[in-house]
Amino acid sequence: MPRLRNRWLLFLASLSMFSCVGADSRISFNKDGSGTVKIEYRLSGELENLGKLDGNDNAPPLPAGGKDLERTAARIEGLRLLSQSSIMEGKDRILRARLAFSSPRALERFFDASGQYFRADFSGRRVSLVFPAAVEMSPEFKELAAGALEGYEFFLAFSMPQPVRVNWTGENGEAAGQVPGTCSVKGSTVEYRTSMADILFLDSGIRLDIEW
Repeated sequence: MPRLRNRWLLFLASLSMFSCVGADSRISFNKDGSGTVKIEYRLSGELENLGKLDGNDNAPPLPAGGKDLERTAARIEGLRLLSQSSIMEGKDRILRARLAFSSPRALERFFDASGQYFRADFSGRRVSLVFPAAVEMSPEFKELAAGALEGYEFFLAFSMPQPVRVNWTGENGEAAGQVPGTCSVKGSTVEYRTSMADILFLDSGIRLDIEW
């Protein structure tokens, strides 16, 4: 499976190779482009040690534990880990953390250092997120992975300094096909929720633009 450089999408794509997960990310921006991000990941025990492998410093790490977040925050200028906790719930480990970023650039580097899948352009008043099409896999493997992911959700929320509008397109700006899940806008807040399987197994890429 090809390596995806986006931290979220590498994390999501890896699920079909390892096990189940849920992801909840809530980003709040201040007027100057600083802000905070709250994350909650539900990880299976099989993912617990992935971030501890040697030789992965140059690859986007999976959020497999608090140590991974500490190393990530230390490597990115303008990013600071404020708090973290980890608990077991059945066979799943739930990792919660809150981080502060001093600039949109720091947030970009946290989620996608390549700039291909996540951009926070505050001067242009736009935040963009791309979900690419699924990697190739056999129908049998897809069915197995979808079954393992049943009941796990992907949730993403942005709180901006001003009221926002959203626009969904294809990955390259073309008209978007069907967008899975639900997306709501309430004043300055955007919330997007879908099943983990639906966001993993996109037939074609989709792009979310948030403007204010």
